Amino acid sequence: MVDAIVLAGGNARGLAPVAAKGMVPINGRPMYEYIVETLLSCADIGRICVVLPSEEGTSYIDDRVTIKVASGSLPQVAKAGFECLATKKPVLMLSADVPLVTVEAISDFLLRCAKRDVDIGYPIIRYGEPERRFPGMKRTYVRLREGRFTGGNIMLMNPVVVLKNMDLMEHVYDMRKSPMKLFQILGFPFLVGFFLGMLNIRQMEQRVGDVLKATCAGIETPFIEIGVDVDKESDLKLVEAVLSGGQHE
Repeated sequence: MVDAIVLAGGNARGLAPVAAKGMVPINGRPMYEYIVETLLSCADIGRICVVLPSEEGTSYIDDRVTIKVASGSLPQVAKAGFECLATKKPVLMLSADVPLVTVEAISDFLLRCAKRDVDIGYPIIRYGEPERRFPGMKRTYVRLREGRFTGGNIMLMNPVVVLKNMDLMEHVYDMRKSPMKLFQILGFPFLVGFFLGMLNIRQMEQRVGDVLKATCAGIETPFIEIGVDVDKESDLKLVEAVLSGGQHE
C-alpha cells in the first residue's frame, strides 16, 4: 500500500473561470474529485494529499484525504505534498487532469513498478492505442528504438530521492522551454542520440538515473487512461462524454 499526492493546481485558462485546473468542473464536480474517488476505491492506496492553491470551493471527501494549500513551481508544489504525507516510502503522484484513470490502471502500474524495485517509475504508452480508443486525441510522442511512446500523468516517486534533488528539479523546471540548456545536464551525445531516435528505453532509464543518483524505469502500460489529460476544450468535452456514459465522436 502506498500513499498518493494529487497535484490539483495549474492554470485553468481556456477551460473554466476557476482558481486552478483541478477545480475545473466536469459534469458538475471538480475534476480532482474524480481522481480522489478512484484512489479511495483502490486497495493499494493509503493516505491521499490533494495540493491546491486555495481551499475555496473544496468539500469534505473522506478522512483519508488531506487538502494542502500550496502554490509555486511544480517542484515546490510536489514538495508540499511530500511534506504533508511525511513518509520515506514511495509515493504515487498524479496530476488532477487525468479524470479517466481507473483503479485497474493504478494497481497495474504499481505492480509493474514493484517488480522493477525503482525509486522513480514513469508510465509510457505505445503509439496507436490512444488513437484507437479516442480518435482525434492529440499526443506528443518520443521515438525510441522500441517504437514511439507518449508519457502518462502519474509517477511513483521516492520522497528521499526527490527531496535530495530539489535544486536540480527546480533548475530543470526553469529550463523546460530551453532545450539547449538541458545539454548541460544530460550531455550533448545523449541528446543527439535522443533526437535521432537511436536510444532505447534502458539507455534513457540509465542516463536519468545517473543524473538523479537513483534507479529509474519507464513502465510500459496498456492503460491509456493514464495519459488522457485535459489541456484544452476538446479534451474536456471528451472526458465529460466518457464520464457521463456517453459516446465520444
